[in-house]
Amino acid sequence: MNKLKKSLALIATLAIASSAFVACGDDSSSSTAGNSSSTAESSTAESSATEESSTGEESSTAEVERPENKVKNDDDKLVVWCWTDDDLKNMFKVFADETDYTADNLVFEKIGGGGEEARDQYATYFDAGKSCDLFVLEADWIKDYIDDDDYTAPLSDLGFADADFNNGYDYVKKVGTNSDGVIKGSSWQATPGGYVYRTDIAEEVFGAKTPAEFQEYVKDWDTFTASAAKVKEQKNMAMVDTLGGLWQVWSYNRSSAWVDGDNKLVIDDYCKKYAELAKEYYDKGYVTKAVQWKTWDKAVQDGETMGIFQCTWCFGKNGTLSGLEGNTKTADDATEWTVDGPFGKNWAFTQGPSGWAWGGSWLALAKNANSGKIAHDFVEFFTMNADTMQKYAEYSGDFLNSPKAMKAIVDAGTNKNAYIGGQDQFAIFYDAAANIKMDNITKYDSTLKKYFNDNVSKYVEGNFADVDAMLEGFKTDVYGNVAAIQK
Repeated sequence: MNKLKKSLALIATLAIASSAFVACGDDSSSSTAGNSSSTAESSTAESSATEESSTGEESSTAEVERPENKVKNDDDKLVVWCWTDDDLKNMFKVFADETDYTADNLVFEKIGGGGEEARDQYATYFDAGKSCDLFVLEADWIKDYIDDDDYTAPLSDLGFADADFNNGYDYVKKVGTNSDGVIKGSSWQATPGGYVYRTDIAEEVFGAKTPAEFQEYVKDWDTFTASAAKVKEQKNMAMVDTLGGLWQVWSYNRSSAWVDGDNKLVIDDYCKKYAELAKEYYDKGYVTKAVQWKTWDKAVQDGETMGIFQCTWCFGKNGTLSGLEGNTKTADDATEWTVDGPFGKNWAFTQGPSGWAWGGSWLALAKNANSGKIAHDFVEFFTMNADTMQKYAEYSGDFLNSPKAMKAIVDAGTNKNAYIGGQDQFAIFYDAAANIKMDNITKYDSTLKKYFNDNVSKYVEGNFADVDAMLEGFKTDVYGNVAAIQK
């Protein structure tokens, strides 16, 4: 039994409450439009380029020596596996519009009903002899696959050098790098987040007329909580839509991984502080009792909450905000979209109490891929070439893994998001993206987060006497179901 199958045998199939929505070369044979390939602009000094990219600066340019594309080229159809085509249908359209490829060259195959299902079913499909060229991975379980050579191949097999990945955000490259230092995943997106809020309430309660003015009332957690008390007192509204949203922001800034180098569970003061914060917010009505992705939209639409924590993949054509009642889901071929509902009239966007990021999706090369040329061109188009990445960002509303592309859009002042009154969400995200760090990812994250939040929910509902009892319940779940984690 290979490594992944052993892992899956130990970990029950779990539906994570915070499962992210998928937002998810240029060699001599590339068919991408234009010849400004970022793979021809990479730095020869990788460490210097990586440092620059993490601060949102374009790395220095120089020719690099690249390996040959080793992937078989038996088929001119690119087969991509994912649990949704919310982003892929937009990616396929832009790719076909901007290259010599057509829709007939692009095939989406749905695997699983969500990220967690796909995690398990990918292995089942591969083991049954089914094949694809690229498949989409989430941050919470990416290591299940990039650390397993039975399923994934290095992206160098498509003809990319490590330096070709330097012009994106440093954390994206790190997450896509396996335990042996081999790059096996590349993402088209970066996923910083912020706080979407009611402008009418902000002005009435705080006198804040602009996002910059309102930021002063949500600039850190103490201030945010004090503002939550004021909103509850004056408007009988919550400050946050769900505990799931609160958790995403709070948990990002934790300095410890869920397990240490010896596979021992790590429970630190940060876990206790979050549970206490969640209890306070729940008891005082600073957060609604809605469930993330299940009933959160009703809480927002019914005016139960002052705001919601949202990240980059919530703002695009098929993002979470598009699903709210009254908002218009746009035709696939439209370049602009409008909003008829409450968003766009009384909502705006600011950074909120702390920097944070949420999820993200990475393209991995399947071990049995057989369309090497188009796979190379697709990965290059969406994860390396600043010009084509800018085109996709402008079309989709997604925030791309290219500081150069995103800065060009922000500087042009052309992006106006209808969900937040024409405000440019990219301007907020651009400043935040340079500070993202995701250094504590483990292969157990989705499972452990699920158990932790299940127990926090029980605690706030009164099923545990105190935080310590809640943490004992969490440990019981972990040790009873994840044999690989040591006490």
